[in-house]
Amino acid sequence: MTDALKLAVVGHTNVGKTSLLRTLTRDVGFGEVSHRPSTTRHVEGARLSVDGEPLLELYDTPGLEDAIALRDFLDGLERPGERLDGPEKLRRFLEGSEARGRFEQEAKVLRQLLASDAGLYVIDAREPVLAKYRDELAVLAACARPLLPVLNFVASPQHREEQWREALSRLGLHALVRFDSVAPPLDGERRLYESLALLLERARPQLDRLVADHEAQAVARREAGARLIAELLV
Repeated sequence: MTDALKLAVVGHTNVGKTSLLRTLTRDVGFGEVSHRPSTTRHVEGARLSVDGEPLLELYDTPGLEDAIALRDFLDGLERPGERLDGPEKLRRFLEGSEARGRFEQEAKVLRQLLASDAGLYVIDAREPVLAKYRDELAVLAACARPLLPVLNFVASPQHREEQWREALSRLGLHALVRFDSVAPPLDGERRLYESLALLLERARPQLDRLVADHEAQAVARREAGARLIAELLV
């Protein structure tokens, strides 16, 4: 039995992280969804299993609120003559008082991403590409975990998908997935898990099993629907 893949769902406040989790878990009661920002204040987890074997652990995290100030703070953590890499800099931050005060919400996100195998960075594709989002990605990149951007709300006519694709490419994030949590595409989960498998080759067996299970469930639902229609026609 392989260990379950741990996946942190991260991003700015009010971009649809919890809604995405509800879609992936098939649990409409997971977490709290609101138009108010910062609805999720703590990390919440869910597990996806097939035949009793846990394959994927998903963690909903609070929204990042002040990445610009946090990035400036992180840049000032190095002592004269030091050259800290990303994870070392974050660990110093997480051990300090600012992680329990001013940047408490961001600290929760970073701790979970550091403890995970990869992250899904959820984007409200209707939003312009602002400096705060670039700083969020820079801070998250310091965790040294694979990050898969998820373009949410792409069904809206106001989406800015092309601008986001260009901005993410400039940041070295060329793999991304479109997944509208309001109107999810029929093959949305399959494409999401296949994109993850490209970033985490060792997790491909678990992700392939999830895809196969979801497709089997879809076939079963169609067959059940066809039987019900046939019974009503007889």
